Amino acid sequence: MRASMKVMLLVAVFLLSTLSVGQECEALKTSSVEKLTEYLQHAGDSAEVAPCVQVTFHRMAVLPSEQAIPLLITYLGYKRPLNESERNGFFMHAKAPDVLYPAVQELFVIGSPAEPALIGCIAKNKDNAGPESKNAVYTLLLIRHGDVVSVIQELHKASVSSTSDEARDRLQAAAREAMKWCDDRAHTQCEDALKASDSG
Repeated sequence: MRASMKVMLLVAVFLLSTLSVGQECEALKTSSVEKLTEYLQHAGDSAEVAPCVQVTFHRMAVLPSEQAIPLLITYLGYKRPLNESERNGFFMHAKAPDVLYPAVQELFVIGSPAEPALIGCIAKNKDNAGPESKNAVYTLLLIRHGDVVSVIQELHKASVSSTSDEARDRLQAAAREAMKWCDDRAHTQCEDALKASDSG
């Protein structure tokens, strides 16, 4: 009798927590920017909050672009919690940045209006090896449908017009980072674009 009572209690606790998470997710769909950022600060890394984190980023992305883009840029390094199946090694898609970092996917959906902010993020970010800069490069590649040459050229153009040596170096480092996504067919063009970037 005691064992069955424990099982029933556990089921009740699970159902209540699921209901609570569901209500929280629903509330996030209309939350203010302050509530969204507060939620992400305290969400934790449990599988239960994974759906609510996705809802939070979707909500950010539908804000007016002048709000959405800078807000999403600040979360380029935010890696979402894995859901239960992912924790057991089952991923529906590859572990690409647009899968693991929600801001990447949302900025990709916004598209070309996000490009100047992504380039600005690269220029200002002091940690070239960190996820923010790498994810900014990857997002540019997504927006440009994998056209590595044009991304390298755009980063080169931004580096040439930069008045800061540090920003110029970061943009050139990002151009080299983009090079690793170049396929064999465009390899020569990518190298030529990169040489121009390095010599610029």
